[in-house]
Amino acid sequence: MVSRRFVFAFGLLVSILLVANGLRAQQCSNKMTAGRYLVICDGYMQPAPNAPLLPAKGLSVATSDRCGNINGAGTVNLGAMVVQQTVSGTQTPQPDCTGTVTYNQTINGNPGPPIDITFVVSQHGDRINGLVTDPGAVFACELTRISEK
Repeated sequence: MVSRRFVFAFGLLVSILLVANGLRAQQCSNKMTAGRYLVICDGYMQPAPNAPLLPAKGLSVATSDRCGNINGAGTVNLGAMVVQQTVSGTQTPQPDCTGTVTYNQTINGNPGPPIDITFVVSQHGDRINGLVTDPGAVFACELTRISEK
């Protein structure tokens, strides 16, 4: 007959191994997020300082390399005004899969203000959710990996 101590010790060992395996799976890095992503953004933005918030949607494709460099291009609809946008920046994912990135951007080929984003990486880098943290924006983006680099 199996003793209760053995069952308890075995259960404790299995629990520890599962937690340790889960923690290892959560270690994020630039290597994990390398690839090409479909980017869909939605929310509200100000077209200029002190202007009212307008509905905004974005659709683009972005590529991230193993060093964390991200480049993207796409279309943004800001209150029915459609513009072309490019972004470039370097992400900083933490081992806990949270991070930040500051993008330099162009809007219709002209320099625009930088964009600061806080993000969370999930699904082993196949999904990244970001939130713009700049004043005048309530804007969130979801990146879905469409190919690995």
